[in-house]
Amino acid sequence: MSGKNNKAFTKEEELLLQDFSRNVSTKSSALFYGNAFIVSAIPIWLFWRVHSLEISTAIIWFILVTAASTWLLALAYRNTKFQLKHRVAVRREDAVAREMSRKLADDKKMSRKEKDERILWKKNEVADYEATTYSIFYNNALFLTMVILSSFYILRTFTPTVYPFIKCKS
Repeated sequence: MSGKNNKAFTKEEELLLQDFSRNVSTKSSALFYGNAFIVSAIPIWLFWRVHSLEISTAIIWFILVTAASTWLLALAYRNTKFQLKHRVAVRREDAVAREMSRKLADDKKMSRKEKDERILWKKNEVADYEATTYSIFYNNALFLTMVILSSFYILRTFTPTVYPFIKCKS
């Protein structure tokens, strides 16, 4: 396509493109990063209280791993939400259309096109909310399961040495 043909989109086209893009709103992004930080910080408590690993000797590692896992979890939330949103919208389409049709049936001033737009907007809103909550639940469950299983079964035999390259003074 040439640059002359697609200079500007209408507001309706921009809203439609926004509904199918991978970008999330600022509100969703803040929710994702806040939730990811809380879930990423849980292993600190696990290694500190359950495995009796001293925090002060490994604080840099805890910070680095928590920051990395926060970013990775937020990315996983975003990707899962994108994949689920359309599937949820298809499954909830009939129920949302019936509910909105009942609500908008009394309004005789509204045109059929405006009613359809409101139904589509509500369907996207419901799909966005459900995809967001399921994405957070699914990724949290997967992350915490992996952390707990690796902590108690795989990492059980490892020694908690943090700085193996530092020579001891003898």
